Amino acid sequence: MKLLRYTFYTFAILIILGVLYYRIWFLRQPERTIPYSEKVFVSPANGVVVSVNKWNADVLAVKKGDMGLIHVWTQDVDTAGTIISIQMDPANVHYQRAPHDSKVVAEKHTKGSFNNAIVMSNEYGIRFENEHNEMLFENTDGKRYKVIQLAGFLARRIEDYVKPEQQVKQGEVIGLIKLGSQVTVLLPSGVDPNVKVGEVLIDGESIIGKYAQ
Repeated sequence: MKLLRYTFYTFAILIILGVLYYRIWFLRQPERTIPYSEKVFVSPANGVVVSVNKWNADVLAVKKGDMGLIHVWTQDVDTAGTIISIQMDPANVHYQRAPHDSKVVAEKHTKGSFNNAIVMSNEYGIRFENEHNEMLFENTDGKRYKVIQLAGFLARRIEDYVKPEQQVKQGEVIGLIKLGSQVTVLLPSGVDPNVKVGEVLIDGESIIGKYAQ
């Protein structure tokens, strides 16, 4: 009987600790020092940069498979630009923030798999087959960019807090991915990337792109 009671209490304590971890640590939303500059784009996520790649619509148009999907992702952004992929683990802040002052143009949720997003299966470091959510923005300069939330093995829930025609400020919270996963950013031409692979980014603070001089 004592062993049964001890097991019950231990199990109850573990559940309570798990709930506290989830609510206090995992769902934390620390204050960030937002630059509030029209000249830069800030990181939408807290995590590690796993890829930085240039893209061109003319090249992607003749590609198939994964590259064909990138063409679909980019065709409503620009004819060329940069793709930056950010890997998040369970210890990172999991809220996403707006990279620039802009208007929400569209959002699109696509169902898919929940494979391990940490596995680098291609040069872009993206699990293209995984469930994902696209948020397309347009800033006051008419430049469009896209933030894509990607699910992973543990991340089974993607939330976005925006809707078409909504105005967002740089650094404003726009979504949440529960547990570890990825966030991919599509920057347009005329915006130079300001990050490198392996760099740790802070959501709303780290500058991932700057307008070309």
